[in-house]
Amino acid sequence: MSEAAAIIPSPEAEREPNARLADALRRLRGERGQKTMALTLHGPSGEAVGSLTASAVEALEAALARLAESDTIMLGSQDAELSPEAAAKILGVSRPVVYHRMDSGRLPFRQVGSHRRVLYKDVLALKAFEEERRGFSKAMSEDTDEQEEPIPRGF
Repeated sequence: MSEAAAIIPSPEAEREPNARLADALRRLRGERGQKTMALTLHGPSGEAVGSLTASAVEALEAALARLAESDTIMLGSQDAELSPEAAAKILGVSRPVVYHRMDSGRLPFRQVGSHRRVLYKDVLALKAFEEERRGFSKAMSEDTDEQEEPIPRGF
């Protein structure tokens, strides 16, 4: 299992250039009528130093698009192990809430000495579940707000 993931900050000033580059890559791939393409990298004196594979171009486009939308992105394998602090940042909650999710069994973890580690894919699964639940709760709340008469007590 991988123990590291890259957390990449995206300063506000870099969001627009990142969005333009992501759009340019998307257009280049679309103009060629294909989802895959390769890009050649050139060094300072113009010599070709290598080519990005189609999957690397797709990953670069996705990373640039996310950097344009967010203040921080994380690149890593779904099997990357995260600290509770990193999981809290991804989930948008406090570290104690992450510990509560672990203790209640909602977020699987493993003990590494005295430290806890969670898998990135488990954090993403919990985030998706909680976002879906929040959406359902909001829809239920809006539905009850639309009622003309109050619900009688005792039902």
